[in-house]
Amino acid sequence: MKRCRHESCGRAERIWLPYDVRGGQAGLKPHPYCIHCGVVKNISSDRARPLGYYINELTKLPLTKVQIRLILKELEAMGFDDTYSMTGTAQDEVFRRVVKKYHR
Repeated sequence: MKRCRHESCGRAERIWLPYDVRGGQAGLKPHPYCIHCGVVKNISSDRARPLGYYINELTKLPLTKVQIRLILKELEAMGFDDTYSMTGTAQDEVFRRVVKKYHR
């Protein structure tokens, strides 16, 4: 699967969509989208973190280098660090599931 190098649309092309603040709907706000693939950018407070954050978390666990490499390969293959479409909560859930798969 080829990953998109997201590029935001211009300010005039943004689309108005609902957004949340602290779990409650706060009205409408203009959201940018990728001009290549059409994915709407996550602008909520629940933003995705870069992969480096999770690499640091892996080094704190009692894992072998092989386990870490397998976990990272699986996360990279699923577009884990796509900050456009992934939320922080979704990242945390995926991270826990993948780590449990390789660390018991």
